[in-house]
Amino acid sequence: MKYLSSKAVVVGAVALAAGDLGVSAGDGSSFLETFTATSWEESWSYSSAEKYTGKFAVESMVEGTDDTGLKVTEKAKYYGAATRLPTPIDPSKGKTVLQYELKAETPLECGGAYMKFLTATPSFEPSSLVEDTPYTVMFGPDICGFTDKVHLIVRYENPKTKEVEEKHLAAPPAQRKEPNVTHVYTAVLDADSNTYSVLINGKVQKEGSLFDDFAPPFLAPEEVPDETDEKPADWVDDAKIPDPLASKPADWDEDAPAMIEDAEATMPEGWLVDEPKTVDDKEATKPDDWDDLEDGTWEPPQVTNPKCKDAPGCGPWKRPMKANPAFKGKWSAPMIDNPDFKGVWEPKKIPNPDYVDDKNPLSHIGKIGGVAIEIWTMDEGYYFDNLLVTNDVAEAEKVREELWRPKHDVEMAAFEAKQKEEMDARSKEEEAEEDGFFDKVESSFVSMVDAIFFSSLLAPFAEVPAVEAVYDFLIQNAMVGVAGLSAVIALILATIIMPKTKATIEKEVAKAKVGEAKKKDVTPKDDDADDKEGTDEDVSPTRRSRRNTRRD
Repeated sequence: MKYLSSKAVVVGAVALAAGDLGVSAGDGSSFLETFTATSWEESWSYSSAEKYTGKFAVESMVEGTDDTGLKVTEKAKYYGAATRLPTPIDPSKGKTVLQYELKAETPLECGGAYMKFLTATPSFEPSSLVEDTPYTVMFGPDICGFTDKVHLIVRYENPKTKEVEEKHLAAPPAQRKEPNVTHVYTAVLDADSNTYSVLINGKVQKEGSLFDDFAPPFLAPEEVPDETDEKPADWVDDAKIPDPLASKPADWDEDAPAMIEDAEATMPEGWLVDEPKTVDDKEATKPDDWDDLEDGTWEPPQVTNPKCKDAPGCGPWKRPMKANPAFKGKWSAPMIDNPDFKGVWEPKKIPNPDYVDDKNPLSHIGKIGGVAIEIWTMDEGYYFDNLLVTNDVAEAEKVREELWRPKHDVEMAAFEAKQKEEMDARSKEEEAEEDGFFDKVESSFVSMVDAIFFSSLLAPFAEVPAVEAVYDFLIQNAMVGVAGLSAVIALILATIIMPKTKATIEKEVAKAKVGEAKKKDVTPKDDDADDKEGTDEDVSPTRRSRRNTRRD
């Protein structure tokens, strides 16, 4: 395969000279790591910090080939390893390209798969890597919970204050999730135009201005609020005030109630005034463990009066309440524009002492002197490969085409073929289930026909031509017989059910009429009585009687 032969050209972590992959190295230098066993052992070091217990492994990414990658072997681990670049890469001029491949055996659910491109410092040692080791750029996928993004974070140093702040790409793209397919992630920073672009599999997913798309912005505001400025004592903040000339109308009644009795309401026909809402439960019996001395006289629990179920209501009838048309509530003066309003006060603006009109912010992010994989992950079985840091965009394209493209196309074809195979298998299973169902129906029908025609009742007529013809027709056209039998059964059921359905509908209509009568009579409840009734329904019959007796 073409990419394997290309891989042999670039062995391990090396500084590429012009022409290594048939392209120019550009104005700067390049670094390519292919993660062979030799390059990993000779060029990379694990962090000596205790928390980094995860161990990588160099394993084949493509079965049957020597195309190896760096594998995350265990979940729920911190991983920390770094390497030093032979020659630092300077992002302050031209374009800087950061690129690497990522392949996951199963879609990532909660883990980092990004890389940190470390800031070049004379004192840096790969084994001293920790979470706070300064980096110039952090780039790559990160997923967990609601987070699913391809990070692009740049650490920028304010040239005036020397303060360092992380600048995050706003609304970054999401990662690719096809399992067992190698994807290549590319970030391009252009110092000449102050722009960036993020590519996945060679296609631009997001691009724009460094000044517009990062948060917080690279450039501080030119002016800031004066923290020493104070609002004047006579400053008026209220845009509206009550009208001082307004007065309450003479007919305004603040004491009028919001609700009044509906004088036009009449008691619904059929209301059972003399029937209580609840009655003793005739089926209840005194518990065997009831102690009259301790628990008092036993009383049966209350149940809804059955006579009230089909009536508009029971007990004393009261007129329902309705909204009082004369209700106006508490009077207040209308609001008018405040003639003294000066607007919302804000402190005055002053020149920002930290402002710098930095026309080349990438000159203040530091050179890239190393690369680190410093992650926490709850996933396993994913690989890093073909890590490239370069100032040459054409070289990055060449690496993609020579090292990534061939295997990606093969893996993607296998992924799509597997998807099609699984879909075809599901379709066949569904078809088999349908066929199996109808086969069972047909078999059952044939068995039923055999049982009928060879029964003692029809056996004497077995050789009658007409009987034989019917039997042969049913056996040879079993599904037609099933359909006919189903139609007969449906007709019988309809004959039985329809009268009952009609009676049920009539009964429901009658109930609805009663319900409407109840809705029209919204009688105010007696709070004390309702409290007692509600409490009795919520308490068990035995304990309620005991409580009522003690209360009496």
